[in-house]
Amino acid sequence: MYQPRRFAQLVCNGGGNVGDDIQTLAANQHLPSIDDSIDRDEVHLRAAGAPRTALIMNGWFSGDPNGWPPSPSIHPIFVGFHAIESFRPVLRRHIDYLRRFAPIGCRDQGTAEFLRKEGVDAETTYCLTLTFPTREPIDGGKVFLVDAQEISIPKALAKNAVKVTHRIAPVGHEGSMAYAQKLLDLYRREAKLVVTTRLHAALPCIAMGIPVVYFGSDADERTSIIRDVGSPIYDRLMHRKSAARGAVGKLLNTVDWEPAPLDVSAVKLSLANAVADRIAAYRDSSET
Repeated sequence: MYQPRRFAQLVCNGGGNVGDDIQTLAANQHLPSIDDSIDRDEVHLRAAGAPRTALIMNGWFSGDPNGWPPSPSIHPIFVGFHAIESFRPVLRRHIDYLRRFAPIGCRDQGTAEFLRKEGVDAETTYCLTLTFPTREPIDGGKVFLVDAQEISIPKALAKNAVKVTHRIAPVGHEGSMAYAQKLLDLYRREAKLVVTTRLHAALPCIAMGIPVVYFGSDADERTSIIRDVGSPIYDRLMHRKSAARGAVGKLLNTVDWEPAPLDVSAVKLSLANAVADRIAAYRDSSET
């Protein structure tokens, strides 16, 4: 007998990192329905006899080494999946689980290469935060400094800039998702430039067509997606205020403070298709 297909949103109930909620909002755009909420760090705790439910695994996973694999009642849709280095030994112990749901759509090339070396079919899909709709052009606008308090920024840009943080007190996923949505709406309406150290401020703003200046580390495979879509990664350490107000960065790592918006429409389409294909396969399957 056919069972209606169920879909859940992947949420984070702890930590207070708004970037996690932005990833949830990005994935939710692609769900046919939202029938449940499942905590990212508790995917293994869902009752095995619960109704079979699809869950987009867009995010990074580490946490409890005993927290993997997900419950048998979860059908994982692997798009935007990232595994930090310390979690990879856990994945190796359960590599057959990943093979069952391949191809695994990975957020970054590092995760995809790791899985391929383990014999898992994997592809680099990037993160679903790149699928937020492009905004209409705006007149004027403001500079937004998002968790950039340690960065040496030209006085002309810093003057009258809006300072924002993606770190808030833990308030549960409903409260933090509401805050995340308000931030996204604010960037869409008012940002003429976003300067940030936060990956999930940079990616959604790039997707919306907002110019972004991102500070991080070129060696961090977690954030290599920034470079892959055509935006520089400026060295966060070189541009610290504490390092003689970013003197080293000014000399060796010159920043373009007037970047053009990026066109990531091809990446958006590829991501949307990757999710849609996996959802279609889940709907057509005989799983109960």
